[in-house]
Amino acid sequence: MIPIILLIFVFEKAIHIVQQIISPIKEILPDERIFGIGVLTLISLFTILLICYVFGFLAERKRIKLFLKVLDEGFSLIIPGYTMMKSRANEAIGVEEKHWNAVLMGEDGDWKIGIEVNKRTDGLSMVFFPEPPDAKAGELKLIHQSKLKPLDMPISKIMTIIRKYGKDMDELV
Repeated sequence: MIPIILLIFVFEKAIHIVQQIISPIKEILPDERIFGIGVLTLISLFTILLICYVFGFLAERKRIKLFLKVLDEGFSLIIPGYTMMKSRANEAIGVEEKHWNAVLMGEDGDWKIGIEVNKRTDGLSMVFFPEPPDAKAGELKLIHQSKLKPLDMPISKIMTIIRKYGKDMDELV
């Protein structure tokens, strides 16, 4: 329910901003209503949809994709935890990122939950081990891939288990 309310709120603000921009043509428009909606509001909605379409079209261009990638990498350097937040947001909307894998690291009979961030060609993997209570902090280790057991579980579920101090751990094993 909250995402729908936020979407309505953002859309209402966008309509208000566009109406301010196109207000000079307000005198030209008739005062009639179409399906109970004012003509200025309909033009504002159409303008917003057109802007979204244009930006969506531009986002598919090679140069724009390169620019967005550089911008994304810049954000990941400036904003702490940006990559983790982006990954979790993508999982929430159903976009799976295949470059991060949930893993268990076995060491002396003990197992530790981790997130494989990078798999190298020399048999080593960079693994982030989140720690409670917020699972945003933790440690980063370079570990041989033979010590890792991949988990078929989304990263968001791993983070939830860690924030709960291991509750619902049965789902892992």
